[in-house]
Amino acid sequence: MEASGPQLHLEWQVARMSAALPIFPGLGPGQHSLDSILPGQRLRVYSSSDGGGAAGSKDTLGLSSSVMAAPVPWACCAVLAAAAAVVYAQRHSPQVPPREPVLSCRSNTYPKGFYCSWHLPTPTYIPNTFNVTVLHGSKIMVCEKDPALKNRCHIRYMHLFSTIKYKVSISVSNALGHNATAITFDEFTIVKPDPPENVVARPVPSNPRRLEVTWQTPSTWPDPESFPLKFFLRYRPLILDQWQHVELSDGTAHTITDAYAGKEYIIQVAAKDNEIGTWSDWSVAAHATPWTEEPRHLTTEAQAAETTTSTTSSLAPPPTTKICDPGELGSGGGPNAPFSVSVPVTLALAAAAATASSLLI
Repeated sequence: MEASGPQLHLEWQVARMSAALPIFPGLGPGQHSLDSILPGQRLRVYSSSDGGGAAGSKDTLGLSSSVMAAPVPWACCAVLAAAAAVVYAQRHSPQVPPREPVLSCRSNTYPKGFYCSWHLPTPTYIPNTFNVTVLHGSKIMVCEKDPALKNRCHIRYMHLFSTIKYKVSISVSNALGHNATAITFDEFTIVKPDPPENVVARPVPSNPRRLEVTWQTPSTWPDPESFPLKFFLRYRPLILDQWQHVELSDGTAHTITDAYAGKEYIIQVAAKDNEIGTWSDWSVAAHATPWTEEPRHLTTEAQAAETTTSTTSSLAPPPTTKICDPGELGSGGGPNAPFSVSVPVTLALAAAAATASSLLI
């Protein structure tokens, strides 16, 4: 499919030879002929309306004439191209004034404090400036910027169990316009713990319908002794879509007693302050299958007979030893003889008798 309108190109140059490569959305590294950039090569990104290479360039972006001191793999080129694509999008997208920002506040560290976060519903493609104001009654509260998230700030509770409402306002402005919004709430309505952690489910030995589930209180909840949490557990076998639920007033363990034998289960847990606030999101899912008995190897009558015959045979003399029937021994032997005499012993006795007779003669 041919691209229409302005196109983004990646150009690399070796000595006096150069080439231009169009970059289109969804085009993977394996589809490019450029594997790496060697020392001394130059890389720049530009846009053009006709895709005709450097000669047709109408817009040169920020990544131009970058001299590489060492071989650079295609992954690095892709990063540079992605950065250039952002600049390209900013230059070729319609710049607009900000719409009303989306603002929300939540306390996952009660009773220490709460945080507020915000974002714009649609991008403006130009820099925006935000200003946040927090009031507790008529008193202005300090909103500390989050070190990691630029669209979040933290507020410490000054008075617990206060009936005075909080009001958080945010305004946003850029070169084309301005907008603002505000929310008002009671202290207890925004309390929402983080999900329980380290949820583990294990089978119970010799119990094909039981699963032992354990979890831990969220580490962000600062004082579970003074502000205990209750928990809500849901579970279901993977073969079904309907969940079963159990609400627990305390403790961090529960035994499921109605599991289907041999079926894999998925288990999740949520948490809530005992008195105020709302339920947390569901925890990371745990999986487990109830205990199943090891199959036993049953022995049939035929197998038992074979086993008996095999055992008897193993007790028989080696095949090189011959047992003589007592009837074969001549006089003195018979079917009622109490024991058998082997051939080698008989011959030895006969030889001894002949020797004795010769000595007597």
